[in-house]
Parts: sequence; structure tokens; C-alpha cells
Amino acid sequence: MSSADLSSQSHNDNNVGQMLGGLVFIKTRDLASLEKFYIETIGMQLWLEQPNITILHHGNMILGFHQIQNVDEQEPDLQGMYTFVYPSLEQVDDMHAKLQHVADGKPRHNERYQIYQFFAKDPEGRDLEFQAFLHPLKEVSSAVPKWRKRNRNQ
Repeated sequence: MSSADLSSQSHNDNNVGQMLGGLVFIKTRDLASLEKFYIETIGMQLWLEQPNITILHHGNMILGFHQIQNVDEQEPDLQGMYTFVYPSLEQVDDMHAKLQHVADGKPRHNERYQIYQFFAKDPEGRDLEFQAFLHPLKEVSSAVPKWRKRNRNQ
């Protein structure tokens, strides 16, 4: 579909804009290895595939991994940390059991931030955190809110 076709569609089209939020794209040298790690080990789900791109989600966290075309000239994105949040301490413990070979140690309570956490690395060396909050939180949703129609003449 061309951009002209898209722009002529009604803004009320139910197939457009079903998400409000964002996603982070990350350059990788080995898309297949990361897909396997994040899907099979961490349990992320496939959201969308595009040429040289795999987009995965964990709840409302969306990560897009983009295969570097020239691995000799580009470096993968390794900065930042990706934090996976779980509703229970038991789920953090379960993730630690799966990742203990790449974890920094056992899960622990962090009194300052009121979380239960551990850190690990992905196959390319990115920092990962697995945690559960130890206090109530507001609900976060990526559902598109019902927008109120506005009068264009206002």
C-alpha cells in the first residue's frame, strides 16, 4: 500500500493505530541468536516480523531487533539496560533458574527501590534486569484510549 493510499484512508479505520506507546529498536549482529534467547529463554512473544527485523514483546515492553547489514562496519547497540518486570518474587526466581549461567548472582531484595531483582547478560552482552516491585503500582496499558472527536473549526 502506498503512502498516498494510507493518507486517503479514514482516520476511523479500525486496522490503523491499534497501539499507543512506543518501541525501542536495537541493532544486532546475530538476529537469529537473539530471537532464540529472548523467545525461548526469557519468554518474550513475537509481535511483528519485517525484513531483517524481529519485534518482540513482554507485557507492554516492546523491543525491535534489527540485523546489522555490514557486521564489519557497524557495532551492535549495547548501551542501556532492559528491565523485565514480573508480578511475583516466584517469577523472578523462575527466571533466575533459567538464566543462572549468565546472572550476576542470586535474586536479592533492594530496600532502596523496594524491588526484588537480579541482573544478567544477553548473548551479545547487553545488561538485563529481572525484578518484581515490592509495593503497589498504577496499572499501565498500551491500549489506545477512546479519543474524543474534536471540532476542526475550534
